Amino acid sequence: DSNLPVFDLTLIGVGRDGHVGSIYPDIDDTAATRAVVPVTGVDGMGQLSTKISLSLAAMRASRRTVVACAGKSPKAPLGKAEAMVRALEGPDETPRSFPASALRDTAMWLLDEDSAVLLSGNTTGRVRDP
Repeated sequence: DSNLPVFDLTLIGVGRDGHVGSIYPDIDDTAATRAVVPVTGVDGMGQLSTKISLSLAAMRASRRTVVACAGKSPKAPLGKAEAMVRALEGPDETPRSFPASALRDTAMWLLDEDSAVLLSGNTTGRVRDP
């Protein structure tokens, strides 16, 4: 879309539920064509809040988008490994069901070993560059 800004670099993280920025699964803004979208939802403290996020379209329009994924915790012993399978290899995922999948063919993905462990053909942490 020619109305979108073109950033030189967009660096974005990804959540276990596939959210990137504040674009979460099953919200209408996964299909937004404008650059920035307001996102209203319940925050981690249980309060209704509104924040802004780059849209998936703006992320994809960047000259280079980098998705960084690392770490695990006692609450998430597999870290984000299952999410990375869904984002990068899940054949049935859509931007609405798993927003990170919208970046699978356009972003560079930087994964630590824990995040890459379940990907097909994995032997170590990876960088995936389209």
